[in-house]
Amino acid sequence: MASSASSLMLNRIKANAGTIDDDTDVNDLDNQLQKMNALSSKLSGILDSFDGRLLKLEASILPIHRSTQNLTRLASNIDDTLQVTDHIVQCLNMPSKEEGFILKGPDENDILPYLQAMGRLKDAVDTIDKSQLKSCEKAISQTKQLLKAGMLHLETLFRKWLTEVSSPIDSHALMEVEEIMPSSSAMKQLSQLATYIDTSVTEIGYTVDFTKPYADIRSEYMQKSLIPLCQSVQISEKHQGLSYEKGSSEFLKYMECFLKMVKSECIFAKKILSNASQRSAALKATIQPSLVEFASAGRQLVAIAKRLPYNESVFVFDILEKYERDCVATWKQILAENSLDLPDMVDLMQQVIVTAIKGIHDFVEDVKGRRDAGLMINLSTDGTVNEMTSNALNYLKRIFIWRDMVEPLLIFIGDGGWNKPVSGTDVAYDKIKFGEATSMGEALLQKFLVDSLDQLCNSLQSKSRGYKKPALATIFLLNNYNYILRQIRSPPLNAIFDEATEVKFGKLVKKQLDAYQESWKPCVENLMDVTYVRGGTIKNALSNADRQMIKDKFKNFNMEFDEIWRTQTAYAVPDLDLRNQMIRDVKNVIVPMYGRFLDKYQNADFTKNHAKYIKYDKEKLEKLISKLFEPTA
Repeated sequence: MASSASSLMLNRIKANAGTIDDDTDVNDLDNQLQKMNALSSKLSGILDSFDGRLLKLEASILPIHRSTQNLTRLASNIDDTLQVTDHIVQCLNMPSKEEGFILKGPDENDILPYLQAMGRLKDAVDTIDKSQLKSCEKAISQTKQLLKAGMLHLETLFRKWLTEVSSPIDSHALMEVEEIMPSSSAMKQLSQLATYIDTSVTEIGYTVDFTKPYADIRSEYMQKSLIPLCQSVQISEKHQGLSYEKGSSEFLKYMECFLKMVKSECIFAKKILSNASQRSAALKATIQPSLVEFASAGRQLVAIAKRLPYNESVFVFDILEKYERDCVATWKQILAENSLDLPDMVDLMQQVIVTAIKGIHDFVEDVKGRRDAGLMINLSTDGTVNEMTSNALNYLKRIFIWRDMVEPLLIFIGDGGWNKPVSGTDVAYDKIKFGEATSMGEALLQKFLVDSLDQLCNSLQSKSRGYKKPALATIFLLNNYNYILRQIRSPPLNAIFDEATEVKFGKLVKKQLDAYQESWKPCVENLMDVTYVRGGTIKNALSNADRQMIKDKFKNFNMEFDEIWRTQTAYAVPDLDLRNQMIRDVKNVIVPMYGRFLDKYQNADFTKNHAKYIKYDKEKLEKLISKLFEPTA
């Protein structure tokens, strides 16, 4: 119990001792806090005094700062003004400084320094202009005059460079190349110079019109390049005539080269002239002179074709085909892309078409026999193929070769339109559709050819009546009908004529072959033997009358044969197969009959002088017949 009380007492003493320590600590902290408060008050006082002093300092420094800023701005403005003034002074001095260099002109090998000088002058004008100083107007005028002088030098250089790349091209080289264009370096120089000049127009106030110098130089270049082709057309086409072959016209080469040059010129102009309206005007002025010469050469050919017979003017179909097949699409594209109005080409083709249709009509008139109705009929003395027939068939073959051109023309003039003359006012080029093969065109072509042969047959029959000798008239018709038959059986006409036409002319040939056999009837009649058969009985002895009749038959046969042979050796049958057939037919009739007649009487006592009446043996007779239709026999 006592020990418990002691422990409790001890704990209380310890607790009180701890409390006393805590109180001591609190007092110490309180003392320190009071010291800190005192220090804070002092510091606050010090800071308050600093604020007051700073306010006073700011109040005294601010006016000085503002004055300094004003002075700084003023100094900057003075510097800027001095710099601008110095720059203006330099710009005012620029004309006198650059005048010698500008007036001298650019160095062709290096124009960059010249362009840089021009750029400095342009900058000078801009600077002086912005200054709006009336006292500088004279200097601006002088600078602009110097710029104009520089532009003139650049324009002269442009002309010189353009001339250098515009040397005429040899016509043979022109045919071989696809595109005519200067070297890339020359093109680059020209393009850059032209672009510089064009973009400087508004800045300098001096307009440079490229149209005239460009057209002057390039039109001369085109004309000189094409003139040899133009001259070759004038020389060669006049001598073509019947010997003309498709594609051989010099005008076709001329057309191809002309179009090639025009196309290349448009590409060239697009790279050089950036202004579309200027480019269009320049191209028109450039192309027009060469186009006029081209169209003039074409019109001369048309005039020649109109004067020539229809069979010698077929080259107009070649011209038309070349244009429609190879040129018309390109030409229309060139006109559309470059806003060009050049009607000469279409006008020329209009005349070509009128001439081609006129040739068709002239052909029809010729085979009708109307073109030489008032003239003496020119019949050959040997009955050979008539010139009208050979010309007609040759023309029909040529018509077929250019059927792609002929069919649209026949569609335009209509069925039977070939019988009517056509004038230039009747033809509208834009209404004729080329390049479109149609069944109607093919049918009209076939009808035209058949009608032409029918008219030709009528004319041949009419001409044959001009011969006094029936045999010669027969040979004339036979030669002509056979010639027609051979032609329509051969390419290219066999592709258009049907079997009925061939059968028709085959019958006409057969009819004339039969008619020709009739010319030998006098000989045949003298070989008809009735001597041994009289009154139904065979006679073994010859009476005087019988002897005289046999003599007359031999004599008359010899006379008729000699006359026919003499006459017909002067006749002509050019076709070897026909000639052989005619001779074979004569031999098949005459030789066997004469042989039988000769065998029967050559040993008979109808005369004491057999040689007087028996002039030929079978071999000699056959040999002579083989020489028919040989003028040199």
